[in-house]
Amino acid sequence: MYKQIKSYLAQDIYPFHMPGHKRNPMFMPSCVLQLDMTEIPGMDILSSPSGMICDLQTEIAKFYGARHSFLLVNGSSSGIIAAICATCSDGDTLVVPRNAHVSAYRGMVLSGAVPFYILPEITNDGLAGGVSPTSLDNMPYGAAVLIVSPTYEGFVSNIKVIAEKVHARGGILIVDEAHGAHFAFDHANDFPRSALQNGADIVVQSMHKTLPMLSQCAVLHVNGENVDMERLRFFVNALQTTSPSYIFMSVCDYVLRYLWNEPQLFTMYAERLASVRTLLPGTNSNATLRLMGREMVGQAAIFNIDPGKLLLTAHTTTSAEDIAEMMLQRYKIQMEMAAAQHILAMTSVADTDEGFERFINAIDGLNRELAISPTRASSSFPYSIPQMAIPPRQAANMLTKQVPWQSAAGKICGQLVTQYPPGIALVAPGEIIPPNLPKLKENIQIIER
Repeated sequence: MYKQIKSYLAQDIYPFHMPGHKRNPMFMPSCVLQLDMTEIPGMDILSSPSGMICDLQTEIAKFYGARHSFLLVNGSSSGIIAAICATCSDGDTLVVPRNAHVSAYRGMVLSGAVPFYILPEITNDGLAGGVSPTSLDNMPYGAAVLIVSPTYEGFVSNIKVIAEKVHARGGILIVDEAHGAHFAFDHANDFPRSALQNGADIVVQSMHKTLPMLSQCAVLHVNGENVDMERLRFFVNALQTTSPSYIFMSVCDYVLRYLWNEPQLFTMYAERLASVRTLLPGTNSNATLRLMGREMVGQAAIFNIDPGKLLLTAHTTTSAEDIAEMMLQRYKIQMEMAAAQHILAMTSVADTDEGFERFINAIDGLNRELAISPTRASSSFPYSIPQMAIPPRQAANMLTKQVPWQSAAGKICGQLVTQYPPGIALVAPGEIIPPNLPKLKENIQIIER
């Protein structure tokens, strides 16, 4: 593994993918090895902090505008699961969009919650857009609600109106803001506002995705007065290791203070993004590769977009996967995602001018080479509200057997079938396998009753 990573790094491939540090040493302390401590006297205890970890969490909460913030060293997945377990008991309803991360399903298994699925609106290109507030009109009274905003592609829902609806129905709003930890650093309204400023009760952020931090660095914020803090604290601790990484926590501290003390860095990042966007063809152009932008606002319940997500649509018969491979081999840049007709580049404040120059040159070069197709490749949102035969917790505890993929339709699924990225379940244990399920491997687990 070590040799393979070193070999990859020797190829000088620029990362337009997470983690957000982009291997830029400017944002990382030079003494990482010395930061690997344990809970000796003076180092504080993550599960019950009273010293330096407590102080850091307090400062994070103050900056983000939260009542309390919990550092997460097991990534935002642990935060989503903890939030569900803290707000749902066995048999309780969790309102959840079908484009939620697989951690939401795991949270339902551990808590015993039963899903009340809603669907996000779908863009003309077949992507999951925002969640319309009207989709919550019939939500069960008092239910917890989980919303993904921004989405993997950077689409933001109208969280303010959603929060008002949830609270009017006596519910608690959890927002999976894994891709939005950077919003709070914006000083010029170039980026959307965080869900914390729009009425969400619990917000979970993956700091490593869009900020220059190490993988697994994340945070859970609490704002709602109705959140049971002791119950939430129990589940946060239950889902974290008792040997937390002091490297992760120290890097969080280092990077946050660096960005707090140098606010011009984020201003420069926003200006760089604006410049890049003016140099690339937009959706109204006749180019083969077109950059999606603010024209998406108002469509498919999209309230705002994250300009840091450079999302391209490919108007050609060449697949997005093949185009991404060309970008890798010819221009030495690695995209975050390529699927159907979309290619995604993830950016952060740690990106360099040289990296963006490679990206622009790649798009210019490929637009000169690739022929425009009169009709775009078909791309349809593959997620629908499933037929649930067995609740999540019960299904997860049942025996399964393996059958060939082609004969699985109509049977009860016994495993999470997920496409990565972005880690969204196509079908989950306890659900009836649809006939059009994309084939991801040869066999699939089913439940026999």
